[in-house]
Amino acid sequence: MPDNKNISEDMMADIITLVDEENVEHAFEILDHFEYKDNAYVALVPYFEDPEQALKEDPTVIFFRVGPEDEEGLETFDIVEDDEEYYAISGIFEERYNKMLEELE
Repeated sequence: MPDNKNISEDMMADIITLVDEENVEHAFEILDHFEYKDNAYVALVPYFEDPEQALKEDPTVIFFRVGPEDEEGLETFDIVEDDEEYYAISGIFEERYNKMLEELE
């Protein structure tokens, strides 16, 4: 049985916690980060510690534009709501994700 201590850091999920406007925390796994038209973006999916709960959920990718740091020095994230911007960055993500899957094969 493999020892979890020997798992490469590359195999570990990058998890971040975001706080919404109502001060509710949400955990996300970072799938990718990239730039488009002088803006930085992240592609996230909701993160669940319980694998069975994760299987029950719809695996929706959410795109955020990385904003300026807040007064505490933390990055801010703005959800992408503009259709044109959304389609452009979702296309970039899809190409990058497919390339990554091809490299894994």
